[in-house]
Amino acid sequence: MQTLLVTGAGSGIGRATAERFAKKGWRAIVTDINERSGGETVDRITSAGGTAVFCKADSSSAEEWAELADWVCAEYGVPELVVNNAGILIGGNFMEQTGDDWRRMIQINMMGPILGSRTFVERMVESGKRGHIVNVASCGAFMPTSVAPSYVTAKAGVYFATQALRSEFGRQGVGVSAICPGLIRTGLAANGHRAGDDAAESWSTKLGAGHRYFGRSPKRVAAAIDRAVRWNLGTVPVGSEAWLSWFAYRTSPAFVRGTSRLVRMSFVDKSVDFSGKVFGGAR
Repeated sequence: MQTLLVTGAGSGIGRATAERFAKKGWRAIVTDINERSGGETVDRITSAGGTAVFCKADSSSAEEWAELADWVCAEYGVPELVVNNAGILIGGNFMEQTGDDWRRMIQINMMGPILGSRTFVERMVESGKRGHIVNVASCGAFMPTSVAPSYVTAKAGVYFATQALRSEFGRQGVGVSAICPGLIRTGLAANGHRAGDDAAESWSTKLGAGHRYFGRSPKRVAAAIDRAVRWNLGTVPVGSEAWLSWFAYRTSPAFVRGTSRLVRMSFVDKSVDFSGKVFGGAR
């Protein structure tokens, strides 16, 4: 039985990915910092006849990555597939986001996937296993927006680190892919916060209320991950806006910067308030 490890698999893209591969007969190692949601993913998989186990892990910690890898490899061998998906969102302009905001964002959204990639690529190469690493970036990696600068910076770092990893280890039998989704219905917004806002919790709650109704299903990203692994694709945008931003940035970075200026934090805040009023009571 092939083994898949997914971070942030307690919901959204991570859960959809674990469920998709489990249906194909893979063993899913579900990791998340939230034990309750991670356990729910395992229950969903096993109740459908699949095989899954949960391990609580903080993907931003190098020590926990090492412990996780040692346990997985001892119990099930080196996994064939590792999907680095866990992430957070912090909204707010460049100067609104504090040093702590930036450090937290970079540690979780950028260093988490880099640490996970390094940990398991090392074991894949040592064992001679032809494995695959998938890092979930974002179309934000190609959009230098001012409304979430730390987020797009971290995602750009993930994207280029993935390409560097692919160029170095591709000939050693390790596939490496960057998935760059557009707007997806996940809990990312609800789990984020608004920098420089004393009512940050209220902001994220209202943003999450609207996010439940806009965007594509996480299953679209899971399908893209499946396709990336099957064909060893280097970059896979998901959604029309993701493809557009990828092509636009490759063609004219100046054009992308110019259009990104049109979206300001004041507009985002008004949109969040509106979504909170319209969708806040919906279920």
